[in-house]
Amino acid sequence: MKKKNGISHYFFPIMILGSALVVVLLLTFVFSKSNIEFAPGINMSNHTAVSNSNASLSSSPSANYYMKANVTINGFNLVVDVPITSDQFQKGLDVKDHLNENQGMLFIFKEPDKFPFWMHGMKFPIDIIWFDKDKNVVHVEHNLQPCITDLACPSYSPEKDALYVLETASGFYQRHNVKIGTHMDFSLIK
Repeated sequence: MKKKNGISHYFFPIMILGSALVVVLLLTFVFSKSNIEFAPGINMSNHTAVSNSNASLSSSPSANYYMKANVTINGFNLVVDVPITSDQFQKGLDVKDHLNENQGMLFIFKEPDKFPFWMHGMKFPIDIIWFDKDKNVVHVEHNLQPCITDLACPSYSPEKDALYVLETASGFYQRHNVKIGTHMDFSLIK
């Protein structure tokens, strides 16, 4: 009778676990060293907030201070937060536990682009509406659910360039008849 070699019996399971560990460590290293900053609501890898070029906006008294804006869409008024620092852009709405119908977050960019957003870190579903430089809707994603894991967290972006992105309570687009071409007006509140 042949004696089983203990090493060969454990070799393949150890190799599989070791390979999986190497892949996880490699992915962690790549994402931590890349210029891609994944954050709730926005992928900051290739764009800059309008406020980064304006020193008076970014010198806020507190990191928790958000500018505010009055937004009007189809006759409905919202008072929204406007992120003014890179940290606020990255956090997006993950700092909130819910949104009322008349609340949201307005992202204002320096240049139009196809800005990708995702639902990482979110606690509730939202609608995301992209607007062009003339403040007309170019794309809507609705009832986006929070990501369950980072590995299954899709990003959403428009097919056309946008300069403004508005995050609202889920279902807002439908309740207020927002569609491609709908116009938005806003004014910053001092």
